[in-house]
Amino acid sequence: MLHLHRLARFYEAAWHNEGSDFAYNGERFVLERLQAARLGLAFDVGANVGHWTEAIAGLWPDCRIHAFEVAPETFADLAARLAPLAPRVRCHKIGLSDQTGRQPMYYFPDAPQLTTDTRRHAEQRAVEFEAELTTLDAFCRAEGIEAIDFLKIDVEGAEHRVLKGAAEVLGQRRVKLLQFEYGAFSIDTHFLLKDFFAVLGGQFTIGKIYPTYVDFGDYDWRHEDFRFANYLCVSRDHPELQRLLGG
Repeated sequence: MLHLHRLARFYEAAWHNEGSDFAYNGERFVLERLQAARLGLAFDVGANVGHWTEAIAGLWPDCRIHAFEVAPETFADLAARLAPLAPRVRCHKIGLSDQTGRQPMYYFPDAPQLTTDTRRHAEQRAVEFEAELTTLDAFCRAEGIEAIDFLKIDVEGAEHRVLKGAAEVLGQRRVKLLQFEYGAFSIDTHFLLKDFFAVLGGQFTIGKIYPTYVDFGDYDWRHEDFRFANYLCVSRDHPELQRLLGG
């Protein structure tokens, strides 16, 4: 019976496309489909050790990338990994949020991908550190960036803070594609999938990323399942990008 239960859990997770394996969870599929768009600028917010940035640099040879990682130990690994791709790829030891300045955050040596601004993951050893933060709006003003082709946000439950700090860029419709992670951390933040749709749905068509397609559609409360998954937002000003994705 235990074996059957585990098997059922496995198939249920596969049905909902739970998982962070870039090669199989649909993220690589999206990048491959968008090759024809010849996008020129991407942001990797919450880059960890750089797997996504490395892939996008290989698949999109014309694309410049800004990779952001706030944890010093992880940033060192990121910078070393992506050094051969400079200057096309720039790494920034700073986090994007809804404010500028410094604040305490938590790094987990045994699971560095879990770095967060909230002391969760009680089963993991946590190391507190002072993180340097800025907003996407402030960064773009400082760098003279007028538009972003692809904005990827994976910051362990702080996605809504990044969006709040990007109010100017988003309000002026200066982002073509945006990817965010939604999952169980919405229980803590009280920023639900419906809130992502409320903030982004006016200017983007939104869909859940699956291994071989993106399921675009309107918000449905039944999708509020708190299972970790990535969602892709395509600007309504650029329907040709959605056509490349087959949606």
